[in-house]
Amino acid sequence: MDIIERARKLRPIIERAMEKEDDKTASEAAELYPKMNFDGSLIKAGTRINWKGEIKKAAVDLWDREENSPENAANLWAELDFIDGVRVIPEVITAEKAFSMGEMGFYKPKGKIYKSLLDKNVYSPEVYPDGWEEQK
Repeated sequence: MDIIERARKLRPIIERAMEKEDDKTASEAAELYPKMNFDGSLIKAGTRINWKGEIKKAAVDLWDREENSPENAANLWAELDFIDGVRVIPEVITAEKAFSMGEMGFYKPKGKIYKSLLDKNVYSPEVYPDGWEEQK
């Protein structure tokens, strides 16, 4: 069996295994998730896909059609709370989602990773820059 044939055989096994991973782990391996085929098949709620290198999760059952893509129907899809295994810093951070001292966060508006310098940090790097240290 050549390597390409073996890869084709392993692909569905890998995809099934990745369904069981948590969102943090999933965010580290977007390339292991299927892409939309636009073939009209059913995508069940909770299914993760690789959309342009980023994981998206179906918020509802939907049909695999172009008009239902994350680009054309964003309300049908949920974003993961992680990018590359790092928790996303939301625009509004509730006490429940506060960052711990030393915890890393990905701040989308700047496209950068920051480390929280505060315990129970509920401020974004823009709102309170002294509460975060940009990671190089």
